[in-house]
Amino acid sequence: MKSSQGGVKLSLVVVSIIVLGVSAWLNQASADQLPQSGNAQSTQSE
Repeated sequence: MKSSQGGVKLSLVVVSIIVLGVSAWLNQASADQLPQSGNAQSTQSE
C-alpha cells in the first residue's frame, strides 16, 4: 500500500509539473501572437 501511494503522489507531482509547463508555454505562445494592446490583459492575470 505505501509503495503504491508513493507512486501515486509522484505521478501527481509529475503530471502537475507537465500541466504547468504546457500552460506556461501556451501562455507565452499566445502572448507572442497578441498585439501590444493585448499585453494589459496578461499582466492583470498575473
